[in-house]
Amino acid sequence: MIVKVITPEKQIFNEDAKSVNLPTLAGEITIFPNHTEILSVINPGRIRIEFDSGKREFLSEGGVVEVFKNEVSLLLRKYEERV
Repeated sequence: MIVKVITPEKQIFNEDAKSVNLPTLAGEITIFPNHTEILSVINPGRIRIEFDSGKREFLSEGGVVEVFKNEVSLLLRKYEERV
């Protein structure tokens, strides 16, 4: 599945991923390829994305996630990479 991370300033990345784990109003969810379509608020907190080459973890102040046709779009207020 394609994962896009976008902030008001720029697109952070647009890459193929294995899973996305993020905090929502209903609690933490994990999105896998071919996930059902959703639109949800992202709560402030840690977001983890797993790729074939490894994982990326970052902090967000919240935003919106949309899953549609095997594409995950994370529209975030702010993005801070964790090392």
